[in-house]
Amino acid sequence: MRPADTLAPEPALPPPPVPPMPTVPPLLVASPVSVHRLVPAAGQFGPAAEVPGPYLTALPPAAAPTAPPAPRPRAHAAPLPRRRRSSCAPATTFEAALTDLAAEGSTGALHGPDGAVHLSGGLVVHAEAPGAATVGHLLTGAGRITVREWEDSLLLGAGRLAEYLLGSGLAGAGELELARLAATLDGAQDALAQHGGELRFDPAARPVFALARPLSVLELRGAIGRRRSLLDGCWPSAELDRAPLLATGAAPARRTAVPHRRRQALLAAADGTRTAPELARLLGRSTYGTLLDVRQLAAAGLLAAPRPAAVPDPPPAAVSPAAVPPAAPPDVLLPPGPRSYDPADPEVGLLLRLRAALEAL
Repeated sequence: MRPADTLAPEPALPPPPVPPMPTVPPLLVASPVSVHRLVPAAGQFGPAAEVPGPYLTALPPAAAPTAPPAPRPRAHAAPLPRRRRSSCAPATTFEAALTDLAAEGSTGALHGPDGAVHLSGGLVVHAEAPGAATVGHLLTGAGRITVREWEDSLLLGAGRLAEYLLGSGLAGAGELELARLAATLDGAQDALAQHGGELRFDPAARPVFALARPLSVLELRGAIGRRRSLLDGCWPSAELDRAPLLATGAAPARRTAVPHRRRQALLAAADGTRTAPELARLLGRSTYGTLLDVRQLAAAGLLAAPRPAAVPDPPPAAVSPAAVPPAAPPDVLLPPGPRSYDPADPEVGLLLRLRAALEAL
């Protein structure tokens, strides 16, 4: 038999120590922050102190990422379209007031010294000005109706003039709307240019004619801006818009787009006393169309504004002797001339005796 000590089982060796696996919180795993920023500095908590918190101290420094991932390129938005200045910034005080009233949805008429614009629910339905063409001038000038028929329509169709013209067959729907639009744009061209004077809004005003298809204030301002650009392209000065016009009689310096018949009528009526709005009323045309022709003819040297003759100074008026102011006294006073005295006066006699006594001394 074997000895007892040899029959005893050999003691089992303890297993080698396994280093504890670090526990990584889910928040740190999902976070894009680099690991080396989460490890506290060496010696911050002491050599033997336990590091508080779930820091990744068990990972070697080489395992920590050295740099954050590259950022993804951002997609740039498309640039916004640039708006024209004429459509966003009112140029005159009248345009600013009209824009504010339209934004509020007002109904009425905004009056100024040189014209008015009618609104209905914030939309433009009519415009008028003293120098602009009216619906009556356009219809009679085109030869659609006579002046007598127009005057009768004003009496018979009071309050419903448009319905009377359409019902009686004096004007068609298309030509009446065209005349209303031309009159509205002519009136708005003068009304929108007002930059001074008192403005008054009348909510009870209603126009005689109203557009069947109203315009917004932005559309109206855009149309007037295009008209002004065309006028400036023909002749950049507005001196001929309100001045009396005279035909020069010279040969044209350049070709114009004005038809021959219309040019001859305009040159024959320009006698040096009529302005462009007056010529438009005489010829039965719109004010804008006449201004466009006037500027083209002026650029060709066929029209000009005569300079006023120099007025001589009035002669001096006759002055009455009573109105002549007295002459100023001279700087050196001369002794007065001899005078006669009354010796019977006791005071004069006393003075004479005193003078004789003084001379005798």
